[in-house]
Amino acid sequence: MSQEVLLDALNFAAIAHKDQSRKGNGGAPYINHLIETCSLLTNVAKVTDTNVLVAAVLHDCLEDTDVTELDILTRFGQTVLDYVKAVTDDKSLSLDVRRKKQLDSLKTAGKAVMLIKLADHCSNIASLPESWGYERLRSYLHWSNEISTLCLNSSRELSDEYSARYEKAQLFIKARKPNTSQRKPDA
Repeated sequence: MSQEVLLDALNFAAIAHKDQSRKGNGGAPYINHLIETCSLLTNVAKVTDTNVLVAAVLHDCLEDTDVTELDILTRFGQTVLDYVKAVTDDKSLSLDVRRKKQLDSLKTAGKAVMLIKLADHCSNIASLPESWGYERLRSYLHWSNEISTLCLNSSRELSDEYSARYEKAQLFIKARKPNTSQRKPDA
């Protein structure tokens, strides 16, 4: 693995996302999510492919920053750009259409893309926003589980990590479920 290239990608992403923070985790700096995604790939899935790790660090640049495809291509190469584009969400589409498009594209995606997507979702479900309502949380977790199911065979270890985080996320959401039972007044 080329540590210099990975460190360059981390620096690049930190600058690109410098004014952003996570929706969950108390508004932690956004770079923490990108570091965690890369760390999951390295430490859990045992990924050593520099292109996969660099793409993991850059995976949100195209959709969330002013970084262009040309910026990534010029600095990190075609393979990294292809991986980043494969996991980039088209925010001009409605949420339902975007989610369906991601699910459809994962059905034919390569292992590298599945690894990045699974690591991304591991990180995301571990820091669900406290501000989201029950239905939004439930919908997101359901969709995230559909994503993880498609990526299951990319890494057994990462899938196991996702499952453990999914169980915790379900408890987090269950605790936010509105109490719809109403006591009848005593007669």
